[in-house]
Amino acid sequence: MNLDLVVKNGLLVIPGAGIIKSALGINNGKIAGIWADDSQVKANKVIDAQGNYVFPGVIQPHAHLGKLDQLADYATETRSAAIGGVTTIMEFHRQWGDYSDNFNQRVTLAGSQAYVDFSFHFHIMSDEHLEKIPAYLKLGVASFKFIMTNKGNEPGAKGGSEYNDGLFYAALVKLSELPGTVACIHAENHEIISYNTDKLRKIGRDDLQAWSEARPACSESESINRALYFSAITHCPLYIVHMTCKEGLQLVREHRRNGVSRVYAEICPQYLTHNMHDDLGRTGKFTPPLRTKADNDALWGGLINGDIDTIGVDQVARKVDDESITIWERTNTPREAATALPVLISEGFHKRGLPLERIAQITSANAARIFNLYPRKGTLGIGSDADFVIVDIHREKKVTKQLIQTFSEFSLYEGWTLKGWPVLTVCRGEVIMAEGEIVGKQGWGNFIAQQTERIL
Repeated sequence: MNLDLVVKNGLLVIPGAGIIKSALGINNGKIAGIWADDSQVKANKVIDAQGNYVFPGVIQPHAHLGKLDQLADYATETRSAAIGGVTTIMEFHRQWGDYSDNFNQRVTLAGSQAYVDFSFHFHIMSDEHLEKIPAYLKLGVASFKFIMTNKGNEPGAKGGSEYNDGLFYAALVKLSELPGTVACIHAENHEIISYNTDKLRKIGRDDLQAWSEARPACSESESINRALYFSAITHCPLYIVHMTCKEGLQLVREHRRNGVSRVYAEICPQYLTHNMHDDLGRTGKFTPPLRTKADNDALWGGLINGDIDTIGVDQVARKVDDESITIWERTNTPREAATALPVLISEGFHKRGLPLERIAQITSANAARIFNLYPRKGTLGIGSDADFVIVDIHREKKVTKQLIQTFSEFSLYEGWTLKGWPVLTVCRGEVIMAEGEIVGKQGWGNFIAQQTERIL
Protein backbone atom coordinates (compact mmCIF):
# COMPACT_ATOMS: atom_id res chain seq x y z
CA MET A 1 0.00 0.00 0.00
CA ASN A 2 1.31 3.44 -0.92
CA LEU A 3 0.08 5.84 1.74
CA ASP A 4 -0.39 9.59 1.67
CA LEU A 5 1.53 9.99 4.92
CA VAL A 6 3.35 7.88 7.47
CA VAL A 7 4.55 8.96 10.91
CA LYS A 8 7.58 6.97 12.02
CA ASN A 9 9.60 6.72 15.24
CA GLY A 10 6.70 7.85 17.41
CA LEU A 11 5.26 6.59 20.68
CA LEU A 12 1.52 6.33 20.06
CA VAL A 13 -0.60 7.23 23.09
CA ILE A 14 -3.81 5.25 22.54
CA PRO A 15 -6.49 5.59 25.23
CA GLY A 16 -7.44 2.16 26.52
CA ALA A 17 -4.50 0.46 24.81
CA GLY A 18 -1.49 2.22 26.31
CA ILE A 19 1.68 3.60 24.75
CA ILE A 20 3.13 1.68 21.82
CA LYS A 21 6.12 2.32 19.57
CA SER A 22 4.64 2.05 16.10
CA ALA A 23 4.27 3.80 12.77
CA LEU A 24 1.02 5.51 11.90
CA GLY A 25 -0.21 5.40 8.31
CA ILE A 26 -2.66 7.91 6.79
CA ASN A 27 -4.70 7.70 3.58
CA ASN A 28 -7.43 10.08 2.42
CA GLY A 29 -7.52 11.84 5.78
CA LYS A 30 -8.07 8.61 7.74
CA ILE A 31 -5.79 6.37 9.77
CA ALA A 32 -5.10 3.43 7.46
CA GLY A 33 -2.72 1.34 9.53
CA ILE A 34 -0.48 0.94 12.58
CA TRP A 35 2.74 -1.06 12.22
CA ALA A 36 5.33 -2.11 14.78
CA ASP A 37 7.69 -2.85 11.86
CA ASP A 38 7.62 0.07 9.43
CA SER A 39 10.43 -1.15 7.15
CA GLN A 40 8.01 -2.03 4.33
CA VAL A 41 5.67 0.92 4.77
CA LYS A 42 5.76 3.33 1.82
CA ALA A 43 4.20 6.79 1.68
CA ASN A 44 4.29 9.97 -0.37
CA LYS A 45 5.33 11.88 2.75
CA VAL A 46 7.16 10.73 5.86
CA ILE A 47 7.15 12.52 9.21
CA ASP A 48 9.83 11.52 11.71
CA ALA A 49 8.39 11.88 15.22
CA GLN A 50 11.94 11.56 16.61
CA GLY A 51 10.89 9.48 19.59
CA ASN A 52 8.21 11.95 20.68
CA TYR A 53 4.69 11.03 21.78
CA VAL A 54 1.81 10.99 19.32
CA PHE A 55 -1.49 11.84 21.00
CA PRO A 56 -4.99 11.81 19.49
CA GLY A 57 -5.93 15.32 18.40
CA VAL A 58 -7.23 17.36 21.32
CA ILE A 59 -11.00 17.87 21.46
CA GLN A 60 -11.82 21.19 23.10
CA PRO A 61 -15.43 20.60 24.25
CA HIS A 62 -16.21 24.03 25.71
CA ALA A 63 -16.00 27.12 23.50
CA HIS A 64 -18.05 30.27 23.00
CA LEU A 65 -17.26 31.31 19.45
CA GLY A 66 -19.06 33.36 16.85
CA LYS A 67 -18.86 36.55 18.92
CA LEU A 68 -16.87 38.54 16.35
CA ASP A 69 -18.21 39.94 13.10
CA GLN A 70 -18.69 37.26 10.43
CA LEU A 71 -17.56 34.65 12.97
CA ALA A 72 -13.97 35.88 12.60
CA ASP A 73 -13.08 34.29 15.94
CA TYR A 74 -13.49 30.90 14.27
CA ALA A 75 -10.30 31.86 12.44
CA THR A 76 -8.34 33.49 15.26
CA GLU A 77 -9.23 30.98 17.98
CA THR A 78 -8.91 27.80 15.91
CA ARG A 79 -5.50 29.02 14.71
CA SER A 80 -4.49 29.49 18.32
CA ALA A 81 -6.01 26.17 19.37
CA ALA A 82 -3.98 24.27 16.78
CA ILE A 83 -0.79 25.54 18.45
CA GLY A 84 -1.92 23.52 21.49
CA GLY A 85 -2.74 20.38 19.50
CA VAL A 86 -6.49 20.97 19.19
CA THR A 87 -8.13 19.41 16.12
CA THR A 88 -11.81 19.72 17.09
CA ILE A 89 -13.64 22.52 18.92
CA MET A 90 -17.21 22.32 20.24
CA GLU A 91 -19.16 25.57 20.45
CA PHE A 92 -21.97 26.22 22.92
CA HIS A 93 -24.26 27.98 20.46
CA ARG A 94 -26.92 30.23 21.95
CA GLN A 95 -29.84 32.07 20.34
CA TRP A 96 -33.40 32.71 21.44
CA GLY A 97 -35.10 31.64 18.20
CA ASP A 98 -35.21 28.26 16.49
CA TYR A 99 -31.67 27.04 15.82
CA SER A 100 -32.86 25.37 12.61
CA ASP A 101 -33.60 28.73 11.01
CA ASN A 102 -29.98 29.69 10.31
CA PHE A 103 -27.94 26.64 11.26
CA ASN A 104 -26.75 25.77 7.75
CA GLN A 105 -25.60 29.34 7.21
CA ARG A 106 -23.69 29.28 10.50
CA VAL A 107 -22.00 26.00 9.60
CA THR A 108 -20.98 27.36 6.20
CA LEU A 109 -19.63 30.61 7.60
CA ALA A 110 -17.79 28.89 10.48
CA GLY A 111 -16.32 26.38 8.03
CA SER A 112 -14.99 29.18 5.84
CA GLN A 113 -13.04 30.52 8.83
CA ALA A 114 -11.93 27.47 10.82
CA TYR A 115 -8.50 25.86 10.68
CA VAL A 116 -9.68 22.75 12.54
CA ASP A 117 -12.92 20.79 12.79
CA PHE A 118 -15.85 21.97 14.86
CA SER A 119 -19.12 20.79 16.36
CA PHE A 120 -21.96 22.27 18.42
CA HIS A 121 -23.97 22.07 21.61
CA PHE A 122 -27.23 24.07 21.80
CA HIS A 123 -28.57 26.05 24.77
CA ILE A 124 -32.13 25.13 25.73
CA MET A 125 -33.88 28.24 27.03
CA SER A 126 -37.54 27.99 26.01
CA ASP A 127 -40.42 25.63 25.28
CA GLU A 128 -39.79 26.22 21.58
CA HIS A 129 -36.25 24.88 21.96
CA LEU A 130 -37.57 21.96 23.99
CA GLU A 131 -40.09 20.96 21.32
CA LYS A 132 -37.46 21.19 18.59
CA ILE A 133 -34.92 18.82 20.18
CA PRO A 134 -35.75 15.93 17.76
CA ALA A 135 -35.14 18.32 14.85
CA TYR A 136 -31.83 19.38 16.40
CA LEU A 137 -30.70 15.77 16.54
CA LYS A 138 -31.19 15.62 12.77
CA LEU A 139 -28.90 18.65 12.46
CA GLY A 140 -26.16 16.66 14.21
CA VAL A 141 -26.48 18.20 17.67
CA ALA A 142 -27.20 15.88 20.60
CA SER A 143 -25.89 17.81 23.61
CA PHE A 144 -27.84 20.62 25.22
CA LYS A 145 -26.87 23.22 27.80
CA PHE A 146 -28.76 24.69 30.75
CA ILE A 147 -27.41 27.71 32.64
CA MET A 148 -28.86 27.26 36.10
CA THR A 149 -28.01 30.82 37.12
CA ASN A 150 -29.60 32.42 34.02
CA LYS A 151 -32.14 34.52 35.92
CA GLY A 152 -32.91 38.17 36.61
CA ASN A 153 -33.01 40.90 33.99
CA GLU A 154 -30.77 39.47 31.28
CA PRO A 155 -33.06 36.82 29.72
CA GLY A 156 -36.04 39.17 29.51
CA ALA A 157 -33.94 41.92 27.96
CA LYS A 158 -32.97 39.53 25.19
CA GLY A 159 -36.53 38.50 24.45
CA GLY A 160 -36.53 35.11 26.13
CA SER A 161 -37.58 33.51 29.38
CA GLU A 162 -35.27 32.87 32.30
CA TYR A 163 -34.07 29.47 33.46
CA ASN A 164 -36.43 27.52 35.68
CA ASP A 165 -36.34 24.01 37.13
CA GLY A 166 -39.62 23.14 35.43
CA LEU A 167 -38.16 23.58 31.95
CA PHE A 168 -34.97 21.80 33.04
CA TYR A 169 -36.87 18.79 34.40
CA ALA A 170 -39.09 18.61 31.31
CA ALA A 171 -36.01 18.70 29.09
CA LEU A 172 -34.32 15.89 31.02
CA VAL A 173 -37.46 13.77 30.67
CA LYS A 174 -37.41 14.36 26.92
CA LEU A 175 -33.67 13.73 26.56
CA SER A 176 -33.94 10.51 28.58
CA GLU A 177 -36.13 9.14 25.78
CA LEU A 178 -33.47 9.90 23.14
CA PRO A 179 -30.44 7.60 23.56
CA GLY A 180 -27.10 9.31 23.04
CA THR A 181 -28.17 12.74 24.22
CA VAL A 182 -26.65 14.52 27.20
CA ALA A 183 -27.62 17.56 29.28
CA CYS A 184 -24.79 20.00 30.00
CA ILE A 185 -25.17 22.24 33.06
CA HIS A 186 -23.61 25.43 34.34
CA ALA A 187 -24.23 24.85 38.03
CA GLU A 188 -24.64 27.92 40.26
CA ASN A 189 -27.45 29.07 42.53
CA HIS A 190 -28.79 32.48 41.45
CA GLU A 191 -30.43 33.32 44.79
CA ILE A 192 -27.26 32.77 46.82
CA ILE A 193 -25.21 34.81 44.35
CA SER A 194 -27.70 37.68 44.19
CA TYR A 195 -27.99 37.93 47.97
CA ASN A 196 -24.21 37.84 48.54
CA THR A 197 -23.48 40.27 45.73
CA ASP A 198 -25.88 42.88 47.15
CA LYS A 199 -24.30 42.60 50.60
CA LEU A 200 -20.72 42.87 49.32
CA ARG A 201 -21.41 45.78 47.00
CA LYS A 202 -23.14 47.73 49.75
CA ILE A 203 -20.03 47.60 51.91
CA GLY A 204 -17.84 48.71 49.01
CA ARG A 205 -16.02 45.47 48.21
CA ASP A 206 -14.46 45.50 44.74
CA ASP A 207 -11.75 42.86 44.66
CA LEU A 208 -11.16 39.40 43.25
CA GLN A 209 -11.77 37.64 46.53
CA ALA A 210 -15.14 39.42 46.84
CA TRP A 211 -16.14 37.91 43.49
CA SER A 212 -15.37 34.44 44.87
CA GLU A 213 -17.18 35.18 48.14
CA ALA A 214 -20.28 36.29 46.24
CA ARG A 215 -20.38 32.95 44.41
CA PRO A 216 -19.28 30.46 47.11
CA ALA A 217 -18.67 26.76 46.57
CA CYS A 218 -22.04 25.94 48.16
CA SER A 219 -23.72 27.87 45.34
CA GLU A 220 -22.15 25.47 42.87
CA SER A 221 -22.49 22.27 44.87
CA GLU A 222 -26.16 22.93 45.70
CA SER A 223 -26.93 23.31 42.00
CA ILE A 224 -24.94 20.19 41.13
CA ASN A 225 -26.85 18.28 43.80
CA ARG A 226 -30.19 19.47 42.41
CA ALA A 227 -29.23 18.60 38.85
CA LEU A 228 -28.01 15.15 39.91
CA TYR A 229 -31.36 14.52 41.60
CA PHE A 230 -33.24 15.38 38.39
CA SER A 231 -30.79 13.21 36.45
CA ALA A 232 -31.39 10.29 38.81
CA ILE A 233 -35.18 10.36 38.56
CA THR A 234 -35.18 10.83 34.77
CA HIS A 235 -32.12 8.65 33.98
CA CYS A 236 -30.79 11.42 31.74
CA PRO A 237 -26.96 11.62 31.42
CA LEU A 238 -25.49 14.82 32.87
CA TYR A 239 -22.33 16.71 31.92
CA ILE A 240 -21.16 19.29 34.47
CA VAL A 241 -19.20 22.06 32.77
CA HIS A 242 -16.31 23.88 34.48
CA MET A 243 -16.61 22.21 37.90
CA THR A 244 -14.46 24.09 40.42
CA CYS A 245 -14.86 22.71 43.93
CA LYS A 246 -14.12 19.66 46.04
CA GLU A 247 -17.74 19.53 47.26
CA GLY A 248 -18.98 19.14 43.69
CA LEU A 249 -16.45 16.40 43.04
CA GLN A 250 -17.61 14.50 46.12
CA LEU A 251 -21.23 14.70 44.92
CA VAL A 252 -20.18 13.24 41.57
CA ARG A 253 -18.40 10.36 43.32
CA GLU A 254 -21.46 9.59 45.47
CA HIS A 255 -23.81 9.72 42.49
CA ARG A 256 -21.64 7.29 40.55
CA ARG A 257 -21.59 4.88 43.47
CA ASN A 258 -25.38 4.84 43.39
CA GLY A 259 -25.23 3.94 39.69
CA VAL A 260 -28.63 5.43 38.82
CA SER A 261 -27.64 7.70 35.93
CA ARG A 262 -24.45 8.67 34.15
CA VAL A 263 -22.66 11.85 35.14
CA TYR A 264 -19.57 13.40 33.60
CA ALA A 265 -17.37 16.17 35.01
CA GLU A 266 -15.36 18.81 33.18
CA ILE A 267 -12.79 21.17 34.64
CA CYS A 268 -10.92 24.17 33.20
CA PRO A 269 -7.17 24.83 33.50
CA GLN A 270 -7.45 27.92 35.72
CA TYR A 271 -9.27 25.95 38.44
CA LEU A 272 -6.25 23.63 38.63
CA THR A 273 -3.53 26.27 38.73
CA HIS A 274 -4.95 29.41 40.36
CA ASN A 275 -7.01 30.35 43.39
CA MET A 276 -8.80 33.41 44.79
CA HIS A 277 -5.81 34.37 46.96
CA ASP A 278 -3.39 34.73 44.04
CA ASP A 279 -2.22 38.23 43.16
CA LEU A 280 -4.11 38.51 39.87
CA GLY A 281 -5.95 41.78 40.27
CA ARG A 282 -9.33 41.87 38.59
CA THR A 283 -8.04 39.85 35.63
CA GLY A 284 -8.66 36.78 37.77
CA LYS A 285 -12.42 37.08 37.22
CA PHE A 286 -14.04 33.88 35.95
CA THR A 287 -17.51 32.42 36.25
CA PRO A 288 -17.65 30.28 38.32
CA PRO A 289 -14.93 32.02 40.31
CA LEU A 290 -11.55 30.81 41.46
CA ARG A 291 -11.71 28.80 44.70
CA THR A 292 -9.02 27.75 47.17
CA LYS A 293 -5.75 25.85 47.09
CA ALA A 294 -7.60 22.89 48.63
CA ASP A 295 -9.97 22.89 45.66
CA ASN A 296 -7.01 22.99 43.24
CA ASP A 297 -5.54 19.93 44.93
CA ALA A 298 -8.86 18.06 44.95
CA LEU A 299 -9.34 18.64 41.22
CA TRP A 300 -5.84 17.40 40.43
CA GLY A 301 -6.66 14.30 42.45
CA GLY A 302 -9.88 13.85 40.46
CA LEU A 303 -7.94 14.01 37.20
CA ILE A 304 -5.41 11.45 38.35
CA ASN A 305 -7.90 8.93 39.74
CA GLY A 306 -10.44 9.22 36.92
CA ASP A 307 -13.23 11.08 38.70
CA ILE A 308 -12.94 14.00 36.25
CA ASP A 309 -13.56 13.16 32.60
CA THR A 310 -12.56 16.13 30.46
CA ILE A 311 -10.80 19.47 30.38
CA GLY A 312 -12.66 22.32 28.72
CA VAL A 313 -11.43 25.85 28.29
CA ASP A 314 -14.61 27.96 28.33
CA GLN A 315 -12.85 29.56 25.39
CA VAL A 316 -13.89 33.03 24.29
CA ALA A 317 -12.41 35.79 22.13
CA ARG A 318 -12.54 39.20 23.75
CA LYS A 319 -10.15 41.88 24.89
CA VAL A 320 -9.31 42.16 28.58
CA ASP A 321 -11.23 44.92 30.33
CA ASP A 322 -9.26 47.81 31.81
CA GLU A 323 -8.28 47.17 35.42
CA SER A 324 -10.25 50.27 36.47
CA ILE A 325 -13.57 48.55 35.66
CA THR A 326 -15.05 47.08 38.83
CA ILE A 327 -15.08 43.38 39.54
CA TRP A 328 -18.88 43.49 39.29
CA GLU A 329 -19.14 45.27 35.93
CA ARG A 330 -16.21 43.84 33.99
CA THR A 331 -16.51 40.87 31.66
CA ASN A 332 -14.85 37.56 32.44
CA THR A 333 -11.22 37.24 31.46
CA PRO A 334 -10.65 35.51 28.08
CA ARG A 335 -9.37 31.95 27.93
CA GLU A 336 -7.35 30.24 25.20
CA ALA A 337 -7.13 26.60 24.11
CA ALA A 338 -3.44 26.68 23.17
CA THR A 339 -2.15 26.16 26.71
CA ALA A 340 -4.50 23.43 28.01
CA LEU A 341 -2.45 20.42 26.90
CA PRO A 342 0.89 21.98 27.94
CA VAL A 343 -0.58 22.78 31.38
CA LEU A 344 -1.62 19.14 31.84
CA ILE A 345 1.79 17.86 30.77
CA SER A 346 3.83 20.44 32.69
CA GLU A 347 1.78 20.74 35.88
CA GLY A 348 0.16 17.31 35.72
CA PHE A 349 2.58 14.77 34.25
CA HIS A 350 5.89 16.31 35.28
CA LYS A 351 4.91 17.65 38.71
CA ARG A 352 2.13 15.33 39.88
CA GLY A 353 2.53 12.07 37.97
CA LEU A 354 -0.61 12.38 35.84
CA PRO A 355 -0.11 9.51 33.33
CA LEU A 356 0.19 10.38 29.65
CA GLU A 357 -2.54 7.91 28.74
CA ARG A 358 -4.86 9.65 31.21
CA ILE A 359 -4.01 12.95 29.55
CA ALA A 360 -5.06 11.47 26.19
CA GLN A 361 -8.34 10.36 27.75
CA ILE A 362 -8.95 13.73 29.40
CA THR A 363 -8.11 15.80 26.33
CA SER A 364 -9.64 13.64 23.61
CA ALA A 365 -11.13 10.18 24.05
CA ASN A 366 -13.60 10.96 26.83
CA ALA A 367 -15.09 13.99 25.08
CA ALA A 368 -15.41 11.99 21.86
CA ARG A 369 -17.31 9.24 23.65
CA ILE A 370 -19.53 11.55 25.69
CA PHE A 371 -20.54 13.65 22.67
CA ASN A 372 -20.94 10.88 20.09
CA LEU A 373 -17.87 11.72 18.02
CA TYR A 374 -16.12 8.41 18.73
CA PRO A 375 -14.45 6.56 17.01
CA ARG A 376 -14.23 9.12 14.21
CA LYS A 377 -12.52 11.38 16.75
CA GLY A 378 -10.75 10.75 20.05
CA THR A 379 -8.43 7.86 19.24
CA LEU A 380 -5.64 6.60 17.02
CA GLY A 381 -7.55 3.75 15.45
CA ILE A 382 -7.80 2.37 11.95
CA GLY A 383 -10.66 4.17 10.19
CA SER A 384 -10.59 7.15 12.56
CA ASP A 385 -9.94 10.64 11.27
CA ALA A 386 -6.21 11.29 11.03
CA ASP A 387 -6.24 13.82 13.87
CA PHE A 388 -3.12 13.72 15.99
CA VAL A 389 -0.55 15.88 17.74
CA ILE A 390 3.13 15.08 18.17
CA VAL A 391 4.30 16.29 21.58
CA ASP A 392 7.80 16.82 22.90
CA ILE A 393 7.15 16.33 26.59
CA HIS A 394 10.55 17.84 27.48
CA ARG A 395 10.31 21.01 25.40
CA GLU A 396 10.04 24.16 27.49
CA LYS A 397 8.43 27.38 26.27
CA LYS A 398 7.51 30.61 27.97
CA VAL A 399 3.89 31.60 27.35
CA THR A 400 3.57 34.92 25.55
CA LYS A 401 0.80 36.57 23.55
CA GLN A 402 2.99 36.15 20.46
CA LEU A 403 3.13 32.42 21.09
CA ILE A 404 -0.59 31.80 21.56
CA GLN A 405 -1.80 34.16 18.78
CA THR A 406 -5.32 34.86 20.10
CA PHE A 407 -7.64 37.77 19.41
CA SER A 408 -7.48 38.70 23.09
CA GLU A 409 -3.66 38.86 23.13
CA PHE A 410 -3.81 37.68 26.72
CA SER A 411 -3.18 34.52 28.70
CA LEU A 412 -3.49 33.88 32.41
CA TYR A 413 -0.29 31.85 31.94
CA GLU A 414 1.70 34.67 30.33
CA GLY A 415 5.25 34.50 31.71
CA TRP A 416 4.89 30.87 32.84
CA THR A 417 7.41 28.39 31.47
CA LEU A 418 5.53 25.20 30.65
CA LYS A 419 7.32 21.91 29.97
CA GLY A 420 5.74 19.80 27.23
CA TRP A 421 4.58 21.32 23.92
CA PRO A 422 3.11 20.15 20.63
CA VAL A 423 5.55 20.27 17.72
CA LEU A 424 3.08 19.19 15.02
CA THR A 425 -0.73 19.23 14.76
CA VAL A 426 -2.52 17.25 12.03
CA CYS A 427 -6.26 17.49 11.29
CA ARG A 428 -7.74 14.92 8.88
CA GLY A 429 -4.30 14.18 7.49
CA GLU A 430 -3.40 17.83 6.88
CA VAL A 431 -0.54 19.45 8.80
CA ILE A 432 -2.02 22.54 10.46
CA MET A 433 0.79 23.53 12.82
CA ALA A 434 4.51 22.79 12.67
CA GLU A 435 7.00 24.02 15.27
CA GLY A 436 4.62 26.67 16.59
CA GLU A 437 3.79 28.08 13.16
CA ILE A 438 0.40 27.75 11.51
CA VAL A 439 0.89 26.15 8.09
CA GLY A 440 -2.66 24.94 7.49
CA LYS A 441 -5.40 26.59 5.49
CA GLN A 442 -8.17 28.80 6.78
CA GLY A 443 -11.39 27.03 5.83
CA TRP A 444 -9.96 23.52 6.28
CA GLY A 445 -12.22 22.88 9.27
CA ASN A 446 -15.31 20.72 8.78
CA PHE A 447 -18.53 20.56 10.79
CA ILE A 448 -18.58 17.21 12.62
CA ALA A 449 -22.09 16.02 13.41
CA GLN A 450 -22.70 14.04 16.56
CA GLN A 451 -23.73 10.56 15.48
CA THR A 452 -27.45 11.17 15.26
CA GLU A 453 -27.92 8.39 12.75
CA ARG A 454 -27.17 6.04 15.64
CA ILE A 455 -29.34 8.03 18.05
CA LEU A 456 -32.38 8.14 15.79
